[in-house]
Amino acid sequence: MIAVARAPAYLTIQDMGRHGYRSAGVPRGGAMDEWSLAAVNQIVGNARGAAGLEWALSGGALQFRDNTTFAIGGADAVCALSGISVDPYRAISAKAGDTLVVDRIIGGRFLYVAVSRGIACEPVLGSRSTYLAGGFGGHDGRRLRSGDLIATGAVRRSMRRHQVSDPLPAHLQPSLRTDAMRIVLKLFAGGDPVHDFMFARYHVSLASDRTGYRLDGIMQTGGESVTSEPVCPGAIQLPPDGGPIVLMADAPTIGGYRVAGCVISADLGSLAQKVPGDEVTFEAVSVRVAQAHLQKREELMNAIAEWAL
Repeated sequence: MIAVARAPAYLTIQDMGRHGYRSAGVPRGGAMDEWSLAAVNQIVGNARGAAGLEWALSGGALQFRDNTTFAIGGADAVCALSGISVDPYRAISAKAGDTLVVDRIIGGRFLYVAVSRGIACEPVLGSRSTYLAGGFGGHDGRRLRSGDLIATGAVRRSMRRHQVSDPLPAHLQPSLRTDAMRIVLKLFAGGDPVHDFMFARYHVSLASDRTGYRLDGIMQTGGESVTSEPVCPGAIQLPPDGGPIVLMADAPTIGGYRVAGCVISADLGSLAQKVPGDEVTFEAVSVRVAQAHLQKREELMNAIAEWAL
């Protein structure tokens, strides 16, 4: 059991989201930076998709009520366990009564906390992720508050005790892409209305959340309302006012704006970690290249799992 001793402004339970319900209008949801959550899960011996905590915006504190192994990763943060500094991407053993304090996030947007055996709230539609807009999943469908108690998974007799306490080697840590976000462009009949879009520089707007990141910058021509069509996380919408919107984890299943293309899955976590004011540029790649980068990410996750054995 974990107690939320001092809740940050944003703290939710997330896993890899709900799959197979988009036809019923249920967004995928899940971790904004699924690669970072997957990495810390595997460091503590969990399955990649186990539920963990997604933390943002401000500091806070968690108290462990039982002996627990945990790891943090994703955003850079100043953290300490009962006064001792905590390194990212490293399995840390906490004793019952220890308190993990996140003083502040100093780089990136979403910090992930994985605990051995994962978070054990009741699944909804096959996922423990919190969908705030719908008010379901996670802990009563809401952000965690001070005083909340979070259950962790039960220990099974066959469960292997986690042994590795070394920090994850730097070359295995999920790196955040600082270059242009790679996208697959949507082809339009009769011309290329998104040509200018590709060469512009944008900044993440304050109007950005788990549903989408609006981008400030040069307003684009070619944006318009269209007959609703399927969309997904990563889709880049061009509304009539010309300010692009990149749909994120809680993206709706359909949208009524023109779509310029889609950020590739391998880069979506890096985009999620950008904060308001950060610069965003784009680079067009083919579907084949996008698939190759996704395969590299999968190989990295497999390497982390093998290292953590």
